[in-house]
Amino acid sequence: MKRNMDWEDLRLFLAVARAGGLAGAAARTGVSAATLGRRVSSLEKSLNLRLVEREARGYRLTPAGRDLLRQVEDMDTAAGSIAAWRDSGSLRRRIRISAGEWTTRLLIDNLSGFWSPEADWVPEFLADLRNRDVARRQIDIGVRNSRPAQAWLAGQRVGHVEYAVYQAGHVPSGSEPGWIGLAEDEAHSHSGMWLKEHHGGEAGITVNRATLALPLLRQGRGRMLLPVFVGDAYPDLVRVSDPIESLRTERWLVMHQDERHEPAVRHAVSALAGMLKRNPQMSPAP
Repeated sequence: MKRNMDWEDLRLFLAVARAGGLAGAAARTGVSAATLGRRVSSLEKSLNLRLVEREARGYRLTPAGRDLLRQVEDMDTAAGSIAAWRDSGSLRRRIRISAGEWTTRLLIDNLSGFWSPEADWVPEFLADLRNRDVARRQIDIGVRNSRPAQAWLAGQRVGHVEYAVYQAGHVPSGSEPGWIGLAEDEAHSHSGMWLKEHHGGEAGITVNRATLALPLLRQGRGRMLLPVFVGDAYPDLVRVSDPIESLRTERWLVMHQDERHEPAVRHAVSALAGMLKRNPQMSPAP
């Protein structure tokens, strides 16, 4: 039965092949000639191939040895590239950030307010309604609407979110268009339940994502409940209600207790908190 290959054997074989023998390879690697000889023999056994012919003046590669040399040289080149990448300082922590779709849009629109390419972390945005599991490291930071209850989670309050009713500014005064409804998972969200309870019978067009309602709203196809940071950002929309108190939620950054002091996570939390506490608006799309 063939033995598993040892990657260190391959590295030392490369040194022996390039030096043409044990003495030269020993001088380059600092590994004794006896050890080098044993490692080459070990590699031959694991491959079940004769790689070198042992001659008085050194080692001569067999055809199989020459084939292996070409492949190991490719590995050495790749290893050199990886080392250069590591030493260049580009090895940065990828921070997975989970939030609802509106908040994810808000973060992306305000990206330059909390992140730059020189930071020691890189954001990865996950937009959905699911509370991805911080404890199981599915994400690094969650933007949530309440303080975390679990002892293994840490949280930082960074503001609040308000909702109001909006419609297109070009809708004639005194006209009351119907409502744009929510379906599937969105219908069970906090705002979706409010719409169903108060205006369920008035819904015309329905969408399964609240973000899809925005172009319909701007066309004057109905009224819609929006976060104030979204609705107030569009000059062609007007509020037709005060902020609805029962829909007001807090905004929290949630992370794992064991990770909160890790430098990249700490820097990301600090940057996000600083931006969100300024209560930014989403950037209006054309």
